[in-house]
Amino acid sequence: MIWERSESAFHATVEAPSGRVLFHLIVEELLGGSWDWAVWHPGGPASPGQHGVASTIQEAMQAAEEVAI
Repeated sequence: MIWERSESAFHATVEAPSGRVLFHLIVEELLGGSWDWAVWHPGGPASPGQHGVASTIQEAMQAAEEVAI
């Protein structure tokens, strides 16, 4: 998965072979040095995505990727 930086956040997407976006992922640093991660399905049913907090950026990215797979 390729993560891209946009200001203070890191973003990634999971796409179907057709190019349709299946999931959006984001990781952002919180005050105090922990990392917030979130995953959601664009245009899907009205359900909240999943999110969590990790102690490192690597753990946050890994947690988001596991939810999106």
